[in-house]
Amino acid sequence: MSAQPISTAGPTEEDLKRSEELQEVARGFGLYEPEEESRRREEVLGRLYEILQRWIKATTERNMGADFAQEAHVELFTFGSYRLGVHTPGSDLDTLCIGPRHVSRDRDFFGRMGSTGEVGDPATAGGVLNLCGENKESLYCLLEGVEDVETIVGVPEAIVPEIKMVFLGVEIDLAFVSLELDVIPRGVDVMKPTIFRNLDDASTKSLNGVRVAAYLFDLVPNVESFRQVLRCIKLWSKVRGVYSNVLGFLGGINMAILVARVCQLYPNAAPSTLLQKFFTVWDMWKWPSPVLLAPIVDEGLGLKIWDPRRNPIDKRDLMPIITPTYPCQNSTYNVTVSTLHIMKQELSNASRVCASVAKGEEKWDKLFERVDFFKLHKNFLQIKVTAASAEELKKWSGFVFSRLRKMIEQIEDCTAGTLHIHPCTEEFQDPGLDASTHCLYYMGLKKAPKDLIRTRMYAPQSTGKSFDLNAAVDIFRRILYNFKEHTPTMDCFVSSMKHKDLPSFLTEPKKEEKKGEEEKKVGNENGEDGKENGEDGKENGESGAKRPRTEEGEGPPALESKRGGEEDGEKQPEVKRARAEEKEGANGSA
Repeated sequence: MSAQPISTAGPTEEDLKRSEELQEVARGFGLYEPEEESRRREEVLGRLYEILQRWIKATTERNMGADFAQEAHVELFTFGSYRLGVHTPGSDLDTLCIGPRHVSRDRDFFGRMGSTGEVGDPATAGGVLNLCGENKESLYCLLEGVEDVETIVGVPEAIVPEIKMVFLGVEIDLAFVSLELDVIPRGVDVMKPTIFRNLDDASTKSLNGVRVAAYLFDLVPNVESFRQVLRCIKLWSKVRGVYSNVLGFLGGINMAILVARVCQLYPNAAPSTLLQKFFTVWDMWKWPSPVLLAPIVDEGLGLKIWDPRRNPIDKRDLMPIITPTYPCQNSTYNVTVSTLHIMKQELSNASRVCASVAKGEEKWDKLFERVDFFKLHKNFLQIKVTAASAEELKKWSGFVFSRLRKMIEQIEDCTAGTLHIHPCTEEFQDPGLDASTHCLYYMGLKKAPKDLIRTRMYAPQSTGKSFDLNAAVDIFRRILYNFKEHTPTMDCFVSSMKHKDLPSFLTEPKKEEKKGEEEKKVGNENGEDGKENGEDGKENGESGAKRPRTEEGEGPPALESKRGGEEDGEKQPEVKRARAEEKEGANGSA
């Protein structure tokens, strides 16, 4: 519930000066979109809107008759960073199309003929899921035929089903919701709770994104200050490697809620002060106390809301950041013990940097220094995703990436919290391989701090000294190969490696970095390397070898890649439990 502000004091001249300096740094990082690109986005939205109107009229005439088609209409909404006004050059455009009840998401939107998408459909029950575009009169096929649509991929099995495309160079994610209305009124009010009547879970999540983005503007006292701070927080989280809701870090909506809460607490503060208070407040916050922008209200429509008193699964949330609109849900249900610890460290470090900036001891650039992930650890897991084509890879890699957190959870469980997992938020490709058929993800491994091992999430640490991750990886792979659109050419290989065994393209400095290093004095260069190696040795000196089972003082196991489902039998209940937890967790997403 929203409390009284901590301070209503206005900015000083020094605060305003630091805010101007902060904005200059933000511009230097290219956070503001050029006017030309903004116009292109508007043009793309206009053309997409026209295509949607043609599609809905043709679909309505086919399903309901020519007379009914005259009034047919759909509404197009934006949400995410674009709706909040904090999008950056090249960022994707999140959109939602709202149509009438006679339009099927599967048949008319994605063009899948094998399933209507309705409960009890024989095709769905039998697991017959056809590819997008089989219905040649679907929106998917219509967009596929548009000359300026460069690439298009349907993701019907995602938690929020959507069509991903590149339209005139602009990446667009288009979701669809079919309301219980014969005709969609122009300017339909999505903020009315009754709009959720008889909607499935995917539609509820799609609508919630639009509703939260719209409602945030009503909750913050100064929209421009909110936007400036949110831009900086997004930049900070990206360069520090903690920007990925899917992997258990912060996502756009999470950061927007946290920034909005700080704006409520300091309604008249300058952006530079708000940025400093952001890190101070959330560094001191006693998680898992929930973050609320407004009271949680149950509108009585039967939708699940976040309530740990009634929902036992909500008690397991480590960092609850609650969406402010009905149905109020935890937007950070993916956070794990490991990722929460990493975020706490980064918040604490940023809080110290901001304090130094306020004292004039540091510049804002210090806050946005990029972290070198591969210098943080000595041992890693490599997840290699392969497919037969670029389109197939986009679907498969997206699914694998969305399930990486399940492997983090499984490793935390099987090691009783004694192993700390640090997922890298970037995707990589080996320059020596075909870029259209593979991608790579990495996770850093090291011993967990003692305070994490003693957390209430885990039983006391066993007396054993070995780590065996094969069981955790096996469960993870079984989850992957239950992907409904999986084909024999889709594969995933998990292996462990030391830092010295990492591919050279990850560890060799880039050309501009090499040039900078050559300009340094040899003595200084050697000194820096010695310091770096000394820190790594101190932090990871007890990690090392590649073996299926490793003793304390050695590294994580070398994991052989096996096709999921080859060894069923007695481990199958664990798989079902993991999938059940995943389904429950999905219900809490925003």
